[in-house]
Amino acid sequence: MQVTLAVSIVGLVVAVLALAWTFALAKRVRALTSARGDLARMAADGDFVGVAQLVQARIDGLAESDGRLAADDAALSARLETSVRHVGLRRFDALPGDVGEQSFVVALMDERATGFVLTSMYGRGAYRLYAKPIVEGVSELVLTDEESEAARRALDGTGLTVTGRERVRRAGV
Repeated sequence: MQVTLAVSIVGLVVAVLALAWTFALAKRVRALTSARGDLARMAADGDFVGVAQLVQARIDGLAESDGRLAADDAALSARLETSVRHVGLRRFDALPGDVGEQSFVVALMDERATGFVLTSMYGRGAYRLYAKPIVEGVSELVLTDEESEAARRALDGTGLTVTGRERVRRAGV
């Protein structure tokens, strides 16, 4: 029964989308037919100058639209470079054997490996949240193994890497 309902709903959605697409195409055909009719009337009246002017006006409009689209495309490309494009997640157990893998690290980075890692640590009723910035693949702060793994997962397949300062262990710690 549920399968039949799901198939019916999918069919209804496809039918509504097809109907919307049909209306959009009909509107476009009407506009083209109107433009063709205008040109045909002008040509029949011998107004070839008017035909040429109408065609030139439409070409100018297309050139103007093309310029706006090129500017919009450049602006969007610039924004995409600095938007979060890569996400990596690593769950772990902050206090092994205590609460399970309730802690996590998420790495959020853009196309230039700039972003941050956010570490949430939970254990024995204590909760900690840390954020470490990464600029062009370099972290000024020491990254834990889990944070490095999340960053690696985020950038997997991009050819980019993240490096941080090495941990300096004090004697006796």
